Amino acid sequence: MRISPPAAGLAAIAAVVIFAGAAISIRPELSDATVGRDSMPDDGTRVATGALVAQLWLDQHPTPTAEPPTPAPPATASPTPTPSPTPSPTPTAKPKPKPKPKPKPIVYANTVAGARAYVRARIGIRQYNCINALWTRESKWNPRAGKLSSAYGIPQAFPGSKMAVFGSNWRTSPITQVKWGIWYVSDRYGSACVAWAFWQVHGWY
Repeated sequence: MRISPPAAGLAAIAAVVIFAGAAISIRPELSDATVGRDSMPDDGTRVATGALVAQLWLDQHPTPTAEPPTPAPPATASPTPTPSPTPSPTPTAKPKPKPKPKPKPIVYANTVAGARAYVRARIGIRQYNCINALWTRESKWNPRAGKLSSAYGIPQAFPGSKMAVFGSNWRTSPITQVKWGIWYVSDRYGSACVAWAFWQVHGWY
């Protein structure tokens, strides 16, 4: 069992008092015969002597005063770090796509050879082969074949004045005549090869 310092001091004082009282009350072989009753200290003297001894001990052994607890330093709140703003990336200007140059339109010579090239470019080689066979039978690609008032020109339009919707030079222009001829077979038969197949059966289209 542990005894705290104040309790230990009180216990020591009590022991001294008891010891002093005992020392005063016990004398070696004293009796009424050798010492008169008046020479023996009474109870009051013994108590005073014990108190004096206890006081002397307390003066030499003062009770330690408990030091007040050291106050803990106040907790300091750590400052919250301010996040650095993230710099926004500078948008990179996208280069504008360069416009593709428009292909220059092909200018075909206003000749029979130019008219043949124009027809091939417009309807493709397969359909061209059919219309070539058809117009070779009709006019042999002669822009002046026939009569103006009847079948006339490379496609043998009937009458020839129908071709005026494609140009006022329909009488002499191979290009104007084949433009009308392509429109005619596409509108009436759907394609040059169907028109050629019809011609082979009927001899006209």
